[in-house]
Amino acid sequence: MILLSSNAEHIFWLGRYLARTQFLCAHFPFLEDEAAVAYAHAFCLPAFDASSLNELVLDPAQPYSFHQQFKIAKDNIQELRGILSAKAYAELNRLIKTADQNAGYICDVVPDCQDILEGESPGIFLFFSLGQCLEQLDQQMRLGESTAVTISKVDYVIETLVQMGWNDLEEYWDQLRKNTDLNNFYQFSDYIHHMFENNV
Repeated sequence: MILLSSNAEHIFWLGRYLARTQFLCAHFPFLEDEAAVAYAHAFCLPAFDASSLNELVLDPAQPYSFHQQFKIAKDNIQELRGILSAKAYAELNRLIKTADQNAGYICDVVPDCQDILEGESPGIFLFFSLGQCLEQLDQQMRLGESTAVTISKVDYVIETLVQMGWNDLEEYWDQLRKNTDLNNFYQFSDYIHHMFENNV
């Protein structure tokens, strides 16, 4: 399948926001104040202890809440109606409806959404994986966690994109691999956004 750049970008962001929601699910509820404050600082969230952070992520009006993160993922799914298989689109909508009816199910349906998207065409899987891996790298660097496994996953994705004509991407990726810090990560991310505007 040949993807338009706009569709590839929707798939990419769908991958990022599903990964972001799943990451939040893995940490929620926050029980220890020290860990909650470290998390809040890492993601620039206005929380000062575990209780305030839990309140923030449960407040639908907050940009970092479960509701808002999943809403962005949901919006990207709707934009991909003509790209996803009919079966996948129908199943994703069923899961979305379940989460809309009860926000408490968001953490249950996110892994199922990911499984469905990973079973789609190679083109969809490629950009979905790129989004997932970049979100994981962002999370790991912010919290000072090991990035080794995620970097090895990105290597394959980058190799495939270079074969598709994203030639300069390898240079930015090499810089990030050599110096895995947020500055190089942002440069790498900026280049990906530039490529979405000009390629695919």
